[in-house]
Amino acid sequence: MFYWCRSCRQPLYATSSPALPDGWDWEIDHQRLDDCANGHLMPLTGTAARPEDLPNAPRVLRVFGS
Repeated sequence: MFYWCRSCRQPLYATSSPALPDGWDWEIDHQRLDDCANGHLMPLTGTAARPEDLPNAPRVLRVFGS
């Protein structure tokens, strides 16, 4: 999967580690520090099965790939 910011259209990085009882602890943020209207929502963090399930993900993430 590739993640891009909906606002500034820059690439994002995503890191995760297993979380118990299920899911993953995620951190998603811009690869470069630039001005972005979504900057106040970043980094996206939390526990979810996939990044698209994090709070504010629909406002921030554009997902490419499967």
